[in-house]
Amino acid sequence: MKKIVALIFLLVSIQSIGQKNLFTKGLVTPKNYYTEIEFEYISEKIIIPVTIENKTYRFLFDTGAPNLISTQIKNDIEINAIKSINIKDATSKRNSLAVVSVPEITIGGVSFKNCPTLVDANKQNFIFDCFEIDGIIGSNMLQKSIVQIDLKKNVIRLTNKKKKLTLNKSDATKLHLIGRQKSPYIWIDLHGKKRAKEHLLIDTGMKGFYDVSLKNFNALQKNKIFKVQSEGIGSKSIGFFGAAEKSKLYRVTVDTLKINQTIFKNVTTATTSDDNSRIGSEALKHGVMTMDFLNKKFYFSSYESTNDLAEKLWGFSPTAINNKLVVGVVWDDNLKKEISFGDEIIKLNALDVPQIDICDFITSKASYTKKDTLELTVKTSEGLYKTVRIEKTWPQ
Repeated sequence: MKKIVALIFLLVSIQSIGQKNLFTKGLVTPKNYYTEIEFEYISEKIIIPVTIENKTYRFLFDTGAPNLISTQIKNDIEINAIKSINIKDATSKRNSLAVVSVPEITIGGVSFKNCPTLVDANKQNFIFDCFEIDGIIGSNMLQKSIVQIDLKKNVIRLTNKKKKLTLNKSDATKLHLIGRQKSPYIWIDLHGKKRAKEHLLIDTGMKGFYDVSLKNFNALQKNKIFKVQSEGIGSKSIGFFGAAEKSKLYRVTVDTLKINQTIFKNVTTATTSDDNSRIGSEALKHGVMTMDFLNKKFYFSSYESTNDLAEKLWGFSPTAINNKLVVGVVWDDNLKKEISFGDEIIKLNALDVPQIDICDFITSKASYTKKDTLELTVKTSEGLYKTVRIEKTWPQ
């Protein structure tokens, strides 16, 4: 990976723990529609134009979350909250958010009416601020649609008529719509020393290819599915309500991961505190993805039948806390003697980090090297400055 932000794992997924039908009740879609929406792909985030009351906004397209709008949009369209419900984000942090019914949301000329939508109450939100977005189009608004994402053409095809799309039955598997927001789940195959299946979320709002929840890791490891590369204490995830709490994390490799008929080899990932494992938006680099919410089918038309994802890794992962780039997790045992979780990152080679907007790291605008070595300077909690030389290494 060429950019330091590629090591920051951003999660936008939100899980509701409120009323059962609140996110699906009342939604009205057209009888027959097909549209193509061009999108921006920024640091593995899909950004689309959305129209509400003749004004165009920037929204994140995120199948791991429900619909959500900014407080500003809510005030602009003058709608009242239906009620407030408790929400848990992907780092398991909780908060209470208002739910409204947006009279009409238009995407690519297709209008959805009476859309159940959360309202962001955060005064500061990394996702909204850094990506300059105004809301999220989530899975609950897609429940009556078929969604095809083609990254090579930077196009989302949105329809309710399967015949409008080019689909191959051999690329399909069953799609499970789980929970109050109709989150899309599939089964994947994993092969380590033994074989296993895992039920996980298709999360287009997630940066990266695959992340395994600690809960699933513990269950799967009974069958020796993963090879543990290293352990660390810290935090590497940023959820909707802020950075994840400090905890024990594992960096692991699985020999083979299979999505439908497509094989991915040498997949390295890290555990998360979320309840769910996920396939993220990096998968879009390997094929055209179709989520048929209507007929409960998932298609993955891959560019290559087998993909080797082996890569060299840094001995630490950064994260963002209190608007500062800091050491999130230290994976390398020798490096643990030099730097620790929470150490503020001062320099990356010649890059003066405190002088750069944190959003430039989150959106991958700030690059630091194309080489496999890095000179890292940190400020410790005691106020000491340390400089260490780090080199990327292959997983064992």
